[in-house]
Amino acid sequence: MKRLLTIIIVLISATNLMLQAAQRPTLILFISIDQMRPDYLERYKDQYVGGFKKLIQEGVVYTNADLNYSGSWTAPGHAALSTGTYPRKNGIISNEWIDPVTRKTVYCVSDFSAKPVEGEGGGYSPRNLRETTIGDWLKSASPTSRVISISGKERAAILMGGHHADYAFWYDRETGHMVTSDYYTQQLPAWAKSFNASEWIKHNVPDAWTKLLPEELYLSDGPDEFAAETPWGTRTSFPHVFEPGKKERYLMNSPYGDHLVLAFAGKAFHAEQLGQRNVTDYLSIDLSCTDYIGHNFGPNSHEMHDHLLRLDRALGALLDEIERTVGRDKILLALSADHGVLPLPEYLVQYQHQPARRILFNKEIKPKIDELDRSLQQQLGLSEPVIQSNAFLHYAAASSVGVDSLTLEQLLREGLLKIEGIADVYFRRELINPHTPFRPYLDRFQRSYYPPRGQDFIIRYCEYCLVTSQSTGTSHSAPYRYDTHVPVVFWGAHLKSKRIEDPIYTVDVAPTLAKVVGIDYPSTVDGKPLTQIIPPTGAPTKS
Repeated sequence: MKRLLTIIIVLISATNLMLQAAQRPTLILFISIDQMRPDYLERYKDQYVGGFKKLIQEGVVYTNADLNYSGSWTAPGHAALSTGTYPRKNGIISNEWIDPVTRKTVYCVSDFSAKPVEGEGGGYSPRNLRETTIGDWLKSASPTSRVISISGKERAAILMGGHHADYAFWYDRETGHMVTSDYYTQQLPAWAKSFNASEWIKHNVPDAWTKLLPEELYLSDGPDEFAAETPWGTRTSFPHVFEPGKKERYLMNSPYGDHLVLAFAGKAFHAEQLGQRNVTDYLSIDLSCTDYIGHNFGPNSHEMHDHLLRLDRALGALLDEIERTVGRDKILLALSADHGVLPLPEYLVQYQHQPARRILFNKEIKPKIDELDRSLQQQLGLSEPVIQSNAFLHYAAASSVGVDSLTLEQLLREGLLKIEGIADVYFRRELINPHTPFRPYLDRFQRSYYPPRGQDFIIRYCEYCLVTSQSTGTSHSAPYRYDTHVPVVFWGAHLKSKRIEDPIYTVDVAPTLAKVVGIDYPSTVDGKPLTQIIPPTGAPTKS
């Protein structure tokens, strides 16, 4: 009897495991929209008819998601999403950094050993990424799974794909093609060759970007022509005409760059039979045009409004196609962003009566830092600059005249804090020491600091201060809410529509995806699976 009972228990357990496996999604669809602010989902929801409408109405929407680290750039944003770790672990602290040893600038995904494929692409790989990604975890658990990452930017495609992706493709502005490097493959798959040969841009991109909807629907955005926006040609208002022969180069500055990426992703989906092979596949799509349009025109512009309407429709068409082919219950979609953006300071002042300012670094900050450096040299009796490469301190020179490192840092801190626009400065010793006494934003800078690539000090500028070299447009990179608040939405499989206000972080997304599809993830992961997304049966956790 005992033996029979044991056999029954084993059979029931095996049956449950088989049922769980059968119910797991066969396609992870991870979408990142570069520079997507969460308010975009709400602001134009009455005009959405496609992908955004589907996700808002049917998905689990987290309204209080944040980066939880300071370096709100594209590369760290995608690395955090895919690895579930902060920059302090994954090593991607910025789009580029200065190597502390060589003092040379390093691009986040540069790799001179990565060669072109069939004469195009090359030069990039994930060799600088110090952690594994959700795609890597999937390949480790299921070697026959396909992992494909696609973006308008090479850094997004590579960092969302990981070390063991089957393919990572990105857009090349010179040729108008989607390209890769031989880190991934020695030759393009037939479907990618076919897409590049199809002259997609010629057949799908008009000669001018015009408004999709009637003019009166954009009036609440403010003026179309606004001096602080970056001109397209000689004007900042619609229509935006492509210069003859230059559509390929400027495609990503318009909505049509994302449309190309989505079309290419559709080709990959069908040709590789993703989600249709009784294993779990992974398709990452990063949409870059929101970032380029946001930089040029700002988040409150007619251009951003129109772009989001067009993206909603293009994304919806692809999601509908994938859902028809695979079935919603077999898809697990996660949508998020790498960072937000500061509205144009001039727009904030004029239309929202919000104190804000544009600070031109080379005119208002750098001369004062240079003056401080000269003052320190004179005060300490040094003949060499104290501040080097805007990132390092000449500790050895100070020591040679009897000034220790703490004294040098204190002198620099006092001088920097006298410069208008600088709110604080954090030194290496403070960033690597978890016991440094707390002060505002220190913890966020610590989570962004990877010592082997870190500089000797980092400046935090004032809130709502755009420190830039440009007299128009806007940017991101600050630790403030406007740059770190991003959307997180899950859709598909077993999920039902819900809005959740609990605070979460972008590092939570990857371990949540892993948990749902039943694969292990490393103990180094900083994020935690989101319990609202996990089905009742559960799955493995950290290994």
